[in-house]
Amino acid sequence: MENEAGEMKPSYDTAFLEIVDADAHGIGDLIVTTLTNDYMPLLRYRIGDLAERRVQPYGNQFTVHGRARDALTAADGRRVTTWQVDQCFAGVGGIMHYELRQHENGDCLLRFVPDGAGPATEELRRVVSQLANLLKSSAEIKTEAMPVLVPAASGKFRLTCRVDAKPTVQT
Repeated sequence: MENEAGEMKPSYDTAFLEIVDADAHGIGDLIVTTLTNDYMPLLRYRIGDLAERRVQPYGNQFTVHGRARDALTAADGRRVTTWQVDQCFAGVGGIMHYELRQHENGDCLLRFVPDGAGPATEELRRVVSQLANLLKSSAEIKTEAMPVLVPAASGKFRLTCRVDAKPTVQT
């Protein structure tokens, strides 16, 4: 649950949380066991989110990194989460919403909805540079301003996603 300070804190009265298959940075799959749902308990349920647990003197703090299916892949094979991509936009004005799509070859398309006049050219270059550094890639990152970004069929937006090549159909 999110507390008044905006921190994600576990509700020890309702659930037990685990991180499994963590990478070198401690980011892994979030596993939930419910403690209060007698009719349909979840036992070590993999909910599809990536998270990081930080042990603090006053308890555990969790950072949700986004959906596992939305993770990108850096050139060195490392998983790159939506939260990590989000950090590249910190302090940048002029972008209301974005979507970063990564193709199989590592090339990316950054589509964004401008806020007002949009980002200054230098700020957009800085975001692209930070993304390239995060992805450890010399692959191309194209940018495209859009009037609107369309949500998925679920009604949710995917800020990051891999775009895999479609299978070739032979006739």
